[in-house]
Amino acid sequence: MRHTKTRIQYTYCPACQRTTKDYGGKKHVYHEYGTLMSDVWRDIECNPHTREGIEPVVERLQDLFGLPPYKTLYLLDLRACMSLQPKPLKVHEPLFDFEWEAKPVPLESCLINDDCLRAMREIPSDSIDFCFADPPYNLRKKYDHWNDDIDSIEYFRWCDEWLSELARVLKPGRTLAVLNIPLWAVRHYQFLGQTLRFQNWIVWEALSFPVRMIMPAHYSILCFSKGAPRPLPGLVSPAEPDYLTPLAENFCLRDSCVRQRRAQRINDRGELSDLWYDIHRLKHNSYRVDHPCQLPPMLMRRLIALFTKPGEVVLDCFNGAGTTTLVAHQMGRRFIGIEISKKYHELTVQRHQQVACGLDPFAKRGEVPSAKNSPVPRLPRQKYVVSKKALQLEVKRIAQILGRLPTREDVQKMGQYPVELYDRYFVSWGEVCAAARTTGMSELPPHLRQTKPAPSHVENIEQFSLTLDE
Repeated sequence: MRHTKTRIQYTYCPACQRTTKDYGGKKHVYHEYGTLMSDVWRDIECNPHTREGIEPVVERLQDLFGLPPYKTLYLLDLRACMSLQPKPLKVHEPLFDFEWEAKPVPLESCLINDDCLRAMREIPSDSIDFCFADPPYNLRKKYDHWNDDIDSIEYFRWCDEWLSELARVLKPGRTLAVLNIPLWAVRHYQFLGQTLRFQNWIVWEALSFPVRMIMPAHYSILCFSKGAPRPLPGLVSPAEPDYLTPLAENFCLRDSCVRQRRAQRINDRGELSDLWYDIHRLKHNSYRVDHPCQLPPMLMRRLIALFTKPGEVVLDCFNGAGTTTLVAHQMGRRFIGIEISKKYHELTVQRHQQVACGLDPFAKRGEVPSAKNSPVPRLPRQKYVVSKKALQLEVKRIAQILGRLPTREDVQKMGQYPVELYDRYFVSWGEVCAAARTTGMSELPPHLRQTKPAPSHVENIEQFSLTLDE
């Protein structure tokens, strides 16, 4: 469907009065009002039980779709249509006779290089305290040992097989958590609901800020228990509170502000809900290893702290580069990690050896990984003769003269910098024109901004002929 570019106004940190998100040196490529809206709406509240309570959602939809060819927005309350009510799933839940603190199955930590189905069939039933799965999403990712572009029917048939195995090895009363995109999570929910008991649907808002039209910014974490769930260990006796107390709404993560809040003893922590907005995907290559899809360690720390106790067993049947088992190792849990790729398995073994030696496997690295989670090519490390910001602002100046986005030929003719710099520093012409498409923003709220002369972005041009060929 067609929709408008709808922006959400910037929020500001209650402590330092700057934008919640630190846009750093990229403020010139963002809009002065706010960011484009994602599919997670935390800026409005609604009450689904009254007509007035859902008005904010109706207004948001009007803003989104109030453009031709759409003329009328119909609001249908399906709760009044009994024939359209969703039918409850028929749960064939066995009558488990168990004690939550029964004698555990003596499993030791191990890393297994094998197919997940073959490996899980060797694990005893009712033996795992927490099962986690972050499977391939069938989105054409370039894995080392997996075809991520198979027929949908075949994909879900395969998913049902490993979900059944996870349900079998899970202890009664314990939790299985499955991470996937929302579209596939709906299908997993239908399947798991036939044998397990639904606990929660956690929304993980993984992107720190959206970058396109209503961009999918979240993942679903489905939580099911085997029979009635035990009281969640992390909530009953929170031994690891740092992982379970998220950053409160709107507080920023700037180091200077964090230090100031600690010095002034400002409480910047909130209550844990099923919307996790304070954990973001790994963006910097210095924290990544050679695997296209890596979860942030904090996500696994929160899940493991919430659903397990020290000494219990955590299973990840798609262990990848080892984030789950590494976090479990650091947190004093036993772990079983299954990975079909020999390359990723050996990488994980090396990282566990770092943990055993007291090193942090998630520490900043000096290497650039070869694996990518995006089809956009990665530029080599290089010394910038002119900053990318200066080049983008120069393109914006040319655009203001022309009244349109300039072409490469325009920049070559009218620009103050050699056009070869744009070829070298940017992955696409769209990135070159990023500042020309928008207004630029300030990290301060309007009432704190001061009008200052615009700093000159024209740098010493005489050096270019000397440095371009270096």
